[in-house]
Amino acid sequence: MEQRYTDKELMARVWDVENIKTLIHKRVYYIADDRREDELSDLWVSAPENMATASFGRNWGFYVGMDAIRGYYVDAHAKRLAQQMERTGAAEPNVGNLYAHPASTGLVRLAGDGLTAKGLWYCIAQETTALGDGTADARWMLERIAADFVKESDGWKIWHMVIAADLNCEAGENYSKQPVYVDWDSDPVKAEFGTPTVAALTHDPTFNWWDGYPFIPEPYETFHDSISYGPEGFVPNPLKGLSAGEGRGYMAGRHAR
Repeated sequence: MEQRYTDKELMARVWDVENIKTLIHKRVYYIADDRREDELSDLWVSAPENMATASFGRNWGFYVGMDAIRGYYVDAHAKRLAQQMERTGAAEPNVGNLYAHPASTGLVRLAGDGLTAKGLWYCIAQETTALGDGTADARWMLERIAADFVKESDGWKIWHMVIAADLNCEAGENYSKQPVYVDWDSDPVKAEFGTPTVAALTHDPTFNWWDGYPFIPEPYETFHDSISYGPEGFVPNPLKGLSAGEGRGYMAGRHAR
């Protein structure tokens, strides 16, 4: 079988994959230190054409463009921290808060042309937020982290990212006792996400992760919108679980009656 790449090219591709993994692993420590602005400045795209199409998604849609992402991820977060300081009387932000979002089981697919890459990780996370009465809200969060990467002049950068929650529950509570249909009107993670640029139910964990999003990246030659982890690549799955009536989209109408 003819070898497609030279040994030198293969070594470069291995090094590219390692640099992409480093991006995600570095992000873990930025989150732990609540360095959100540094994350966007250091790890995300900076070329104007990529900044315009960058996206940050969660279960309920996507923020599109670096300005919108910064507004959600940095500015709105800073306002919440300021409000928390008022409630708790803390002298500085993040007193009593704890963020841990380790990324594991990474699967990286480098494009055949070497210009982009896709990756998927799993995260067993926890966040603790100090409350005004001296207690704290501590939560377990199980998440899939999916990202598209693009190689810019100064190296690999995050271009599109989706963090899809599989589980979000208060620490110490019996998860099996929680209602099947979570009340998203009072869900703190959804409230934190705000109003995205593109609203869409991307991932509904009801009935054991029925929609399979974000999808596992497969080998590919060159990037195109249909495989993007941005909103242009999201396609709702209309069939999986339909026969069992699974999924909030199918059951919401019945609950409304």
